[in-house]
This record gives sequence, structure tokens and C-alpha cells, in this order.
Amino acid sequence: MMIPSLFAVHLPDGNVLTPAWLIGGYLLAGILVVMGSWRIQDEEIPQIALLTAAFFVVSLIHVPVPGLPNSAHLLMNGLLGVVLGRRAAVAIPLGLLLQAVLLQHGGLTTLGMNSCVMVVPALLAWQMFSLWLRLGHEPHFVLGLFVGGMAVLVTVLLLCLTLWLGGTADWRSLIVLALVPHLLIAAVEGVVLGFTVSFLARVKPDMLRGRRPESSQCAAEALSS
Repeated sequence: MMIPSLFAVHLPDGNVLTPAWLIGGYLLAGILVVMGSWRIQDEEIPQIALLTAAFFVVSLIHVPVPGLPNSAHLLMNGLLGVVLGRRAAVAIPLGLLLQAVLLQHGGLTTLGMNSCVMVVPALLAWQMFSLWLRLGHEPHFVLGLFVGGMAVLVTVLLLCLTLWLGGTADWRSLIVLALVPHLLIAAVEGVVLGFTVSFLARVKPDMLRGRRPESSQCAAEALSS
């Protein structure tokens, strides 16, 4: 069970991480969820629910690993970060909970750490994308390609670091094995996010800022009045 869980970037229940890391994962995940849900607007909830569902469903799309009897699935946390911004810290843990309960991907004891491993790269993708926009540049395919691939690689690196520092055993051989297939996943997700960014930039550019402009506009009008 351990190897497929690594390929899916999910830490399973069982004697995998030390209790201190399990507790610390839940504490950090709780902080991220509070930050992500702070002052959430009612009109944001449908978009969060839609992206949570997409994040859940995409775990069913597996990419075969050449030469190995395993497969790895797409992550799409970079996409959630670019579209939802800090609200990704709400969508991702909820999606992981559904995956653990309904699909037995990951586990409940490791839900906190799995959330941290996925949320932090999503927030990093959001900040990188937002910085690009604040500098006055337009979103394009290459930017999405880079951000999408980066999110996957950072996710896998965080997973490997967690196993290395907080694991109950020597997982180094599995860590190396987990890195290889996610190079392919990073390329696939980079292409997907690149096309998504190019499409949304033409038809709905406001979605790429991780917030609803209507909410910001209403707030500004309320302050001015």
C-alpha cells in the first residue's frame, strides 16, 4: 500500500509518520484553513465547491509509470492556487478528506500533513502568479506551464522531506522512486495549466486573480459611501 500512496502523493494511515509530525500537520493545516476561510464571501462558495469537486475527480485520472507496475494521478493544486488564491487552503483539505473517505486515498490520521503538502505549493503558485500580474504582465501559456510544473515538484519535494524528517522508518529508497514519475506529472500539469491560463485570460481573466472582482468592487463602493 505504501508505494501506491507515494505515487499518489498521499501519506496513508499507519506507522508512517511520528505522532509529533501527525499532530503538527493538523495544527498547521488548521491554521491554513482558518487563513483561507477568513472573511469568505457567499458568492465565492460555488466556485470553491466546483474546484473542490474537480480536485477530487482528477485523482481518478491516473498516468501509467513506464517500467513500473504503478501509476500516478494528477494533482492540480497549482490550478486551485491560481484560480482560488488563498481559498485553495479550504478546497484542498476538503477534497483530500473526500478522497480518504470515499476512495481510500491517503488517510484520516495523515490528513493534516497531506493537506499541508498540497496547500503550501498551491499558495506559492498563487503568489507567483499574482506577482506576475502586479508587475503589469499578461498571463500566458508559458507562465501557466511554469507555475503548474513548479507546484507539482514542490509538492513532491515536501512529501519527500516529510518522510525523510518525520518518517518512522528509512523511506529513502521509496522517496527516490516517488520523484521519477512526478517529473512526467509536472510536465502534464504544466501543459494543462498553461492552456487553462491562456483560455481564461481571453474569456474570464478575473478568475486568474483568485478572487471575485464583484466582491472587491462592492466593498470599495461600500467604503466610499
